[in-house]
Amino acid sequence: MIITSLMLNENLEEQLPKTTDAFPHLACYVEMDRYPGRAVPWHWHPDLEFIWVLQGSYRLSTSNGCHVISAGEGAFVNSNRLHYQEPIPGIPVITLNQIVDARLLSGFHKSVYEQKYISPVLECQELEAIHLQPVDPNQRTILEHFRRSYDAADREDPGYEFIVRNELSSAWFLLYQEVQTMLESRRVTPNHGEERIKRMLLYIQEHYRNRISLREIAESASISERECLRCFSQNLNTTPFTYLTEYRIQKAAGELSQTNQAVTEIAYGCGFTGTSYFSKIFKKVMGCTPSEYRNSQKKIKKE
Repeated sequence: MIITSLMLNENLEEQLPKTTDAFPHLACYVEMDRYPGRAVPWHWHPDLEFIWVLQGSYRLSTSNGCHVISAGEGAFVNSNRLHYQEPIPGIPVITLNQIVDARLLSGFHKSVYEQKYISPVLECQELEAIHLQPVDPNQRTILEHFRRSYDAADREDPGYEFIVRNELSSAWFLLYQEVQTMLESRRVTPNHGEERIKRMLLYIQEHYRNRISLREIAESASISERECLRCFSQNLNTTPFTYLTEYRIQKAAGELSQTNQAVTEIAYGCGFTGTSYFSKIFKKVMGCTPSEYRNSQKKIKKE
């Protein structure tokens, strides 16, 4: 399945194409340059995500750090962890992603697989994402399992479900071994900072078209303005208003790509107070004017 856009629900959870309870697995061919804004905004999802980079390089950010992942490398993103993805300028980024409900690996509730190997990873607050590189023999094997499981799902030959589950199960055990040290000292208490960030991001998503004050953003998470600034800095390495501006630009990019609205209408509709300022910020963030971006997206759609 080819994915060219990201849909978020009212809780900033990614709305993925529907899978079935019988086989909760989705294989996605992702062309990141086709996303509005050419980036994947901060979001999360309850499913596990396995990524193999086919070409290009991109930056995967979580609340605890950042990884630059290049062609031939990959990543694992844990359940319900905030993450953000943006391409590194150069070769267009294409990734092969697999979105997996943990039940596919754990089987029935309270199985030995769930209790011994799955839950410890999901509950480890420090474990947000793992950058996998082929120079490491163990990680190279994990990546090989990723690619074989993706290829099996893509072909859908008779019995492919067995191959997908077997390959991902093998990859999971190797991942589990990779993070043993972290799991031994894992933290299972709630990450209050991340929960606050999620509430504030949700508030921004709901009100980005209007004027928003720092006080209003902070109040959405029942914290002080100072704590609001600290949370954004510590978890996202940015400020509330930088995030708000970039979110508005990303929404505007989506409108430019998907509608025929005038640039002025889009600017005001996305919370900007004037076309001139909007165009200036758009070029600073996107590297081109709104009109140039719209024309480039038209060319991409014709390809």
